[in-house]
Amino acid sequence: MEKKCFFSIIIPVYNVEKYLKKCLSCLISQTFPNFEAIFVDDESTDNSLSILREIEKKDSRFKVISKKNEGPGVARNLGLKVSSGEYIIFLDPDDWIEDSALQVLFNEFNKTKAQVIQFDYKKCFEPSKKIELASLNKDSKVSIQDNSFFDCNIIKNKSLSDYRLMVWDKAYCAQFIKDNKIRFAPNKHGEDHIFSLKVLFLAKKILYINKYLYNYLTRENSASNKKSLDNFCIFDNICALEKILDENNFLNEFNKEFLQYKMNVLKWHYNAIPEDKKEEYLKQCQLILSNKNYKKLTKQIKNRDRTFIEQIFSIKNICNNTKKTKIITIFGFEFILEKNKEKNFGI
Repeated sequence: MEKKCFFSIIIPVYNVEKYLKKCLSCLISQTFPNFEAIFVDDESTDNSLSILREIEKKDSRFKVISKKNEGPGVARNLGLKVSSGEYIIFLDPDDWIEDSALQVLFNEFNKTKAQVIQFDYKKCFEPSKKIELASLNKDSKVSIQDNSFFDCNIIKNKSLSDYRLMVWDKAYCAQFIKDNKIRFAPNKHGEDHIFSLKVLFLAKKILYINKYLYNYLTRENSASNKKSLDNFCIFDNICALEKILDENNFLNEFNKEFLQYKMNVLKWHYNAIPEDKKEEYLKQCQLILSNKNYKKLTKQIKNRDRTFIEQIFSIKNICNNTKKTKIITIFGFEFILEKNKEKNFGI
């Protein structure tokens, strides 16, 4: 009789040969050995795949899938499709989990029958090696006590963005994921938001434990820190989330929170758009926001680009063929002065 697999650990991989050794080591060192590690290689061009093939030969718990490059969302969906564990964990290949992580989670699932378990993590900075503790009940506006259950009602009157939208700081009951057909958006950025928010809105028993089980590496050259046209996918993600809210009759109830979420993610992705495409990006923002909210967004973007001193007082000159414009900012208020060729400035 085949031994039951308790955990499926799904790891999307793309050009991370430098970090794979530590990731593999943390899995081999788990005090709870009953798991399968599913590595989905997204057409890496370095030695990542060959490193994984070697460990696959030595340890039957390690499974490697090679596919064409389509991003982490598609890779994770493939991992879910082939997984056989009772519980699901997502691990990024440049991160690592504590040696006792699976044992702690197994005990909690057995004891509480939770659908999802939310835990804390350490943020590790490269190259400084600085470490910050990220605790949900201390850092988030969402107040949740240790060893307590919560559901989507915790975010009422707050922003959806106040809830952690990563997938790797949670463990999931596989049957819950399967029954609700929860999958990642097929995009290269923000794909985890759709998954996390669908989990949040559909789960009735999410358990929070104040234990630091995950180590998240913040590195300068990671995909989230690069300017890319892939960030235009945020518009597809917003549409997908709106559909989820509508299909589950949450759209009216969480309308305010959804708007705040849109504003937050649109600001974040704007800063990751190449400079020559920012005007096009803003035009798309204008299509999905009211005039009032679009003006609010552009103002917040401008202020974010300025230093604190510039937000208090600054003068900016803009010239074109017909006129000169002087924009004066005083304590956040803008005054626009225009000058024609033979006229003085005037507001």
